[in-house]
Amino acid sequence: MKNSMKKLVLCTLALLCVVDYASAQLEKERVVQFFAHRGSRFEYPDNENTMLAFRSSYERGARGFETDVRMTKDGDLILSHDESLYRTTGIDLQTEDLTTAECLKIKTKGGEPLALCQELVDYLADKDGLYVEWEIKTVPSLYTQAMLDDLCDKLYKMAMAKRAPNSEYLFTSFDKRALRTMKRLHPDATLMMLKDHPCTPAILMEAYDMGIMRVGCRMDGTTRGVIKLGHKLGMIVSLWPGGTKEDFLLGAALGSDAMCCDRFFEVGEWARENMPFIRLKGIVYPDEQKCDAKAESKKCDKKAKK
Repeated sequence: MKNSMKKLVLCTLALLCVVDYASAQLEKERVVQFFAHRGSRFEYPDNENTMLAFRSSYERGARGFETDVRMTKDGDLILSHDESLYRTTGIDLQTEDLTTAECLKIKTKGGEPLALCQELVDYLADKDGLYVEWEIKTVPSLYTQAMLDDLCDKLYKMAMAKRAPNSEYLFTSFDKRALRTMKRLHPDATLMMLKDHPCTPAILMEAYDMGIMRVGCRMDGTTRGVIKLGHKLGMIVSLWPGGTKEDFLLGAALGSDAMCCDRFFEVGEWARENMPFIRLKGIVYPDEQKCDAKAESKKCDKKAKK
């Protein structure tokens, strides 16, 4: 019975997507921003938010990324999601209580060192056409306003100083204090308000009133009507979590503008094969990479001849 219901739901969602596509063709191609959550964490188990995950994802074709930024005791920026390092490293400590040197001695359960934010910024610096979400992982119990000022200023200057011309960098957070701080210090920063709830008109207006035109909300419970309202306000709605093909189907049917994914390549390949009417921005498929390599080779040959 459960399997039958699941198939019925999936078929219904797929039908909704097809209907969306048919109407969209009268206007323009449907494009969804797709990005690898923590470097596609389920495809690099025990190594999320490490340079191994980000390098490997890029080499496989990822051009959209999300990562989480915290501070060390020294004030350096480091990539880590949880308040405690226990889940990813087996050590029940917080980066905020450790020096940078102490953090860099710690390895993930997959054997990789924790990554400094500067490492990722440097790695992405010469790579154009990227979409990157830098999530500010701050909570009032750990971060004073002075610390927020320090983190936001450092992060913005660090990331934007090396952003390639055609790359899009967003600064996101569940912490409204962090968003207000970034907006005050750097008014030109592109911000997104994150919520651990379905998208609602109240959430849209909360962000809109702050001058923030992007929201990231939970898929489950979000409706097409709310997303359409966001679009009428000129806002961009991103949905999460994105761990399965079913999540992608739901997000696409709801009309999401962007979706993160923990199985970026598995879901991306599936979507290409089964939903060709939706173009995923943020992934370059293997055959496309070969074409890019050939085009780049021809450019190099022409330069050499000159």
